[in-house]
Amino acid sequence: MLERLRFLPDRMAGCSPNYILAVVCSAMFLDLANLSAITIALPTIGQDFGVDVGNLQWVISAYALTFGGFLLLGGRGGDVFGHRRVLLFGMVCFALFTMVCALSPTFVGLVVARAFQGIGAAFTIPPAQAHIALYFTEPAAKAKALGIWGASGSLGFIIGLILGGVLTAFLGWRWIFWISLIISGSIVPAAYLVLPRTPSSRSATPSPADQESSANATHPPKKLLQSIRERLIRFDALGISLGVPGILLVTYALTSANATGWAAPSIISTLAVSVFLLSLFILHERSAPQAILAPHLFKSRSFSLTLVLAATTYAVRQACTYFLTLQLQSYGNSAVHTSVLFIPLGISALICNTLSGRLVLLLGARFMFIAGWLLAIPGIYLFTRITADASHWRTAFPGTILYIAGIGAVYISANVIIVSAATRSDQGAAAGVFNVALQVGGSVVGLAGLTALAQGVEERYGDGRMIVGEAGYRGVYYGCLGLCVVGLVVGAFGVDVPEGIGGGNCVGEGEEG
Repeated sequence: MLERLRFLPDRMAGCSPNYILAVVCSAMFLDLANLSAITIALPTIGQDFGVDVGNLQWVISAYALTFGGFLLLGGRGGDVFGHRRVLLFGMVCFALFTMVCALSPTFVGLVVARAFQGIGAAFTIPPAQAHIALYFTEPAAKAKALGIWGASGSLGFIIGLILGGVLTAFLGWRWIFWISLIISGSIVPAAYLVLPRTPSSRSATPSPADQESSANATHPPKKLLQSIRERLIRFDALGISLGVPGILLVTYALTSANATGWAAPSIISTLAVSVFLLSLFILHERSAPQAILAPHLFKSRSFSLTLVLAATTYAVRQACTYFLTLQLQSYGNSAVHTSVLFIPLGISALICNTLSGRLVLLLGARFMFIAGWLLAIPGIYLFTRITADASHWRTAFPGTILYIAGIGAVYISANVIIVSAATRSDQGAAAGVFNVALQVGGSVVGLAGLTALAQGVEERYGDGRMIVGEAGYRGVYYGCLGLCVVGLVVGAFGVDVPEGIGGGNCVGEGEEG
């Protein structure tokens, strides 16, 4: 019986790619559902622990901090050790610390548990995304799968909003984590049974260590140690020791500067250390034979500038979602009512993400970038018209539909370019770098940067009764409009769209892009 269980995943390796897509999309679903549910619950969490708005962002930022810091490790780890193994490790870690979040008696304990939860997600999302690139090789199938990937996140966002509001109102915010634990606990066996063993090498051909570990699964001691030793030789340990703390420190400094003060010695010293580490990291990666960053990817102008678009996209998305949630609840809306008001946003994202995966091959990525930002700009402008007395149906309702539709079009198109610019052996690294850009944009620019802007605008133009009031919210939305203009210019004139994104052959299925 034990032998049958050991080799069950090998027998299921020939299952339909659609089953693989279902499993990896469930990870994306969980990530966005968890994020949106917690965002809705933030005011209640703040009340329970007596935390102000400035520090409350740490419930989101702690997760984003470690998620962004460990994404490179999660992405390259999949390339070296196998995407299935790394995804399983990440999901188990995520589930464990989801339970810790549910049991946390203090705000500090919750933030720490969220940080470890982010590490688990960092080892889950890049391998999940890499599975799509590896098992959907035709350009049309790949674009469609990436559209479904984005739509699964949108569906998770909708479900998270509804469950977050309902659970917070009737059972308490801790139940958000209990439900997440049930879902993540279900994904683990599904991933074990469905996901095939992938080649854990920089090449598409399994290494001798991979072949031995598969053929000798029943003789673990010496074979396992030999397999691990050979993989570690191919792992960029020095790059990890420089890059991970560098990203963590710079994200921490920029995120905590709002509460501590930008001129505080602790912030300045942390930034200085992070810049030093990241400088050494970049120098090392340029010559490392097994670089965690895969520097040859950055020789592609489209790859590099698409990362700028990714960061801009998530900065706008995180800021608008976070501050719109706080603003609507500041007008007396309950968590349940606020979640209902966000449902049109989720439906718009679900539809547009699904369609964008198909349209990007028909209309081209450049057209999708331009159209996306031109949809988002009027939507966000409507947010600047939101007041306590303004009609929701004339401001927030059309604004959410337009802005998220535009953001979705840009996100899916950027995703297609990233996976098409990487070779099979670099899909994990490319996914890791792409998600680092998303998280740095979301947590550093979107939350930390625009929170500082909101507080500064409120202090100067507000009535002084709140840390962030209507003046601060408008400042955030105008800041988002500025980011949209930057994204529009980069998407229209900066990105050299590879052939195959709207015609031609996709780059990256076996040769350097």
